[in-house]
Amino acid sequence: MGLSYYAYVVETTKEHDDNYVAMCDISEHMSCSKVFMSPYGRGFGIVRHIFGVDSILNQPNSVGGMLFYCILIGLNFMCTLGATKLMLVLAAVSNLVSIYLAYILLFILHDFCVVCVATYGINFVSLVLIICKFQTLSRHKDCGPQSPVNSASKKKA
Repeated sequence: MGLSYYAYVVETTKEHDDNYVAMCDISEHMSCSKVFMSPYGRGFGIVRHIFGVDSILNQPNSVGGMLFYCILIGLNFMCTLGATKLMLVLAAVSNLVSIYLAYILLFILHDFCVVCVATYGINFVSLVLIICKFQTLSRHKDCGPQSPVNSASKKKA
């Protein structure tokens, strides 16, 4: 969530101030603001072709990231198999989007974006953790009073 917010701040600041240099702008080929300001930095480079550049749906990718992480955090509080299945689908999609954006970063933009790559890593770790949660809940169905998680915490108290 923090990285997505930082990306949003960098992009919106750069839109209003061409002289702005973000902390993640390390060199000519290691520049996050260059990536964020590219056509692929909004609507994942796809929305503009479908709805147009001026569409309200053509938002910075960071807005989608913040929304995605808010949904994941909210679903994580719902300790049910159904919510975890939805989290698993969302995390899998986010990793596919990360692969798509990494391809664009390396082979189209020829850049290295520290913020972007860190986000890809976070998405991957999230997927692994959600898989672990899914496996645990598949065995125990939920995090109710009878689950091993809650039973262990009661024994310690």
